[in-house]
Amino acid sequence: MLVLVATNELQGTVDGDYACTVEGELVTPVVAECASPARCGCNMGFPGLASSRAVTTAQVVDLPHISEEQMREVVEDSLERDGWFDLAGEACQRELVDEHLECIAAVCAAFPIGTVVGRNGTEVFSRSPGLPDLRAA
Repeated sequence: MLVLVATNELQGTVDGDYACTVEGELVTPVVAECASPARCGCNMGFPGLASSRAVTTAQVVDLPHISEEQMREVVEDSLERDGWFDLAGEACQRELVDEHLECIAAVCAAFPIGTVVGRNGTEVFSRSPGLPDLRAA
């Protein structure tokens, strides 16, 4: 399955880079930003699904040992642990998980395997040298 993982590759090549996740941790491009995202940097981060921390560089990878159902469970566990399910009914919880999975799939479909990506708000872009700066939502 194509997924996004935290990477330290290309860290420090953009002002404000940070890496608070574990290398290789599954991440998502879906973020709830604060009122001052440019100041705190949350507009650049990919939240880690295990650590609940963030990183500004993620990589598109193929992890064939992870099924779509396992990925769904990882996202569900993360959202529940971080309190997002406390705010939503069961139907909304399913929609929230679906949104994360759809966004991960959209980013992975927009870039070749191995591409290091960054984000600025809802925009995800290639940070890999030599690859076109394709934009994904």
